[in-house]
Amino acid sequence: MNLDFPIEKIILKIQCEGTGIAKVFIDGTPVIVPSIDGQYLKKENTFKIKFSKADPKDEYSFARITEFQVNGQSYINDFKTIMYNPDKRYHSADPIANNLYLGYIGEMTFTITQKNDPLTIAGWTLANNEFDYVKWPFKGDVYREKSFANIVRDTKFMFTGSLAPEVKEIHDFLNVLNLCDLRAPLKVNIPLQIQSWINESKRVKLSNFDALPYFNIINGNNDGINSFLNRSDGVYVAPKKYFFVGELLESTNKIIGDPYTDEIIPESDVLLEFPSPWYDIEETKKVINKAKLKGCRIALDLIWLPIINHNVELDLFTVDEIFFSMNKTWPFYDIRPGFRWSKNRIHDLSTLQWEHCTYQKLQPNIFLRMIDNFSYDYVFDKYQKTVDDICKKFSLSKTNVLWFTLDGTDRHDHNGHTSKHNHLDEFVCVKKLLDYQGKYFW
Repeated sequence: MNLDFPIEKIILKIQCEGTGIAKVFIDGTPVIVPSIDGQYLKKENTFKIKFSKADPKDEYSFARITEFQVNGQSYINDFKTIMYNPDKRYHSADPIANNLYLGYIGEMTFTITQKNDPLTIAGWTLANNEFDYVKWPFKGDVYREKSFANIVRDTKFMFTGSLAPEVKEIHDFLNVLNLCDLRAPLKVNIPLQIQSWINESKRVKLSNFDALPYFNIINGNNDGINSFLNRSDGVYVAPKKYFFVGELLESTNKIIGDPYTDEIIPESDVLLEFPSPWYDIEETKKVINKAKLKGCRIALDLIWLPIINHNVELDLFTVDEIFFSMNKTWPFYDIRPGFRWSKNRIHDLSTLQWEHCTYQKLQPNIFLRMIDNFSYDYVFDKYQKTVDDICKKFSLSKTNVLWFTLDGTDRHDHNGHTSKHNHLDEFVCVKKLLDYQGKYFW
């Protein structure tokens, strides 16, 4: 029996009749049932149940397995098929499925493996103790009941994600904003205000904003990506990327190339994440420069830039479009303000809404309130040391994006349960570990 979670407690109840006696052993050591504390179990444990009675022919002396639970969940049906071996000294019967009834003198052996590494224990603890009744962003119904199946699922995918931790100071600030103050159109100098705020960073420098004179409000970076892909007959995108890009391209006839390995055709379209947790930043810069020399139209998704783990400078003269937001850095992914700068006017809905002042006002106005009160580096500075501590605690290695770490395990969901284009599951996202750091054992 293979379990994808840590065992807290096993309940094994055996009802004996007549002179029947059932004894339970774990790795050769006798244990007292019905309750077995999970803290004494190893990753792999061999269980043995021995049944005996005074007279092998006594039909009224037997035992029934009435209950087998792990962490409160019944596995009794799984238990029925375990083979039972009659003792050849007393019975001529062949091994049979126990079917929860022990009548012959004999024994049955089975193995239970569990995932009890510190990271999985942390995942189970959060899934069980901090259950999310509203799970979003989430494909399908986001309203859930606390069930064993959901707890096991959440344990498995607890550290698959891309969202920012729940920064109390930011939530407190957002929760007292007055709606009536956020409904006015933006002023014309807003692009300059945002540009200056970005370049106050100690880590990030974006030079030559003048090379991208056209500015639009977008609903998160996905709006900019969607527009770029719609304007492309074919596009070079990395095989590993934020999965919505793959989803958008899935049902199209667009020719797709790999900008990191394929020869780039002149005047093609190239879409890159800058930075990308899968690719080295200098390698990405080389791709940009190569595509620039070939006259390509280059768009950069800067979604991870505010939480890049090292200093970086980007010359915007080398690209044609950038999509920027703080939606993976600040905990307001439900608000989703985003911004696009481009070299040329883009004839799409975002441009028309900006020019006619019909864009949604709340999101960008909230963003502007935020940048008046929180620096570009605020969240990075707040969590950099804590992420280092978490990496030491769980033996994780860092990537070039603060939220994403690695544990040396191939955790990619090759069955594509979330999306066959989702590769973020290769990482251990530290969001939940940060949210509950200090409350539990980390």
